[in-house]
Amino acid sequence: MSERTRSDLPPGPTAGPLAQTAALHRDPLGMLRRARARHGPVFTLRLTTARPLVVVDDVEQVDPLLHADPGAAHAGAARRRLFPLISPRSILGGDGGRHHAARHRMAELFAAEAVSARRAEMAILAAQHAVRWPRRRPFALLPRIRALLDEVFARLWLGVRDATRAHTLGTAVRRMLWTPGNPPLAIPGEGDGLLGTLATPLFRRRRTPLARLLGEEIERCRRAGGTADDVLGTLARDDPSRPTEAIVDELIPLLMAAQEPPSSALSWLLERLGRDGELAERYAADAGARSAVLRETLRLRPPALGALRRLTRPWELRDRVLPAGVVVLLPIPLLQRDPRAFAQPGRFRPERWSSGSPPPGAYLPFGGGARRCVGEHLAHAYADAIVPALLRRGRPQAVWPRPERMVVRGTTLVPHRSALARWLTA
Repeated sequence: MSERTRSDLPPGPTAGPLAQTAALHRDPLGMLRRARARHGPVFTLRLTTARPLVVVDDVEQVDPLLHADPGAAHAGAARRRLFPLISPRSILGGDGGRHHAARHRMAELFAAEAVSARRAEMAILAAQHAVRWPRRRPFALLPRIRALLDEVFARLWLGVRDATRAHTLGTAVRRMLWTPGNPPLAIPGEGDGLLGTLATPLFRRRRTPLARLLGEEIERCRRAGGTADDVLGTLARDDPSRPTEAIVDELIPLLMAAQEPPSSALSWLLERLGRDGELAERYAADAGARSAVLRETLRLRPPALGALRRLTRPWELRDRVLPAGVVVLLPIPLLQRDPRAFAQPGRFRPERWSSGSPPPGAYLPFGGGARRCVGEHLAHAYADAIVPALLRRGRPQAVWPRPERMVVRGTTLVPHRSALARWLTA
């Protein structure tokens, strides 16, 4: 370690944890930009759910940190710092062998070929939902998209074939995750002070109906000798002696990940299409244009606030050494607006994707490294099958004259008015 290397944390905003948390939730892009302008590309936040949180807005540092998992950093432990109630057994909250085992069980189900085989069924379910959407009044797209994706995931990936049971399961997921406010509060847990003490029993009560429904589906699957072409069948057959509660514990974070980020991504996409009728028509008709429009939407309105890593050993960063135990946030909204990687970074320009890819670390809507999102192919299929199916039934028209700003829900970035729109008949 050189004489110039320091072992203390980088500076950051001096407001209290509650004020910093509120500012980040209300205007994440603005708050992160202000902190970067004042303190440089590496700064420390102190939130009610993670203290300290070191933000690293440096493209050159992204890949080393992403690929540090599991040798020098853990993503599961970092997520559990922000969401203490996420199970360490799960693909979202696990580390090392636990994460590898959970990911291995799911990888084949979410491979490109398996996802493509279900596109037609996705489109049918999307059309069924679209005909029930209001036509004469504005409504929030985000909760409608959540309900649609809950049913799609429950029926086509979990393997809950009965429509009524799939609807009941989706409703239970939404009730478990609901939090008040605009922006909504994060889901607190143990270790989050008085709020966590009060909220943890509430969350567990909300979890109970969902756990019961999942347990019933797992037992039904076991009695029927479930196949391995869906999530429930795979988990039920993987280890017949494994307790049902352990499977439920692994499943619930997967359902959380399957609802919030893709629902946010599709809502941002429809919000963008609702501001440009010509773009919406092109998206519906031209499969070749969809990829560029989706990538540019995800660049400016990513579904996730950042990639998280908890250091398991000291990490040298610029002129400092971050101590073990620190949680590092790679801020996706800032990294994806880096002017060195993207010309006119604040402008929506799908054509930029026709001239190549950005440098490593500058585009992270699905994370990277060993923890790259296992649902990446599914997200692309949603945009390529569900959105065109919706557009064949109608067109979104944004209600507000200016694009909705991002707010934080947990670590997901959602439209602050939940993508308020009118749905015009096609």
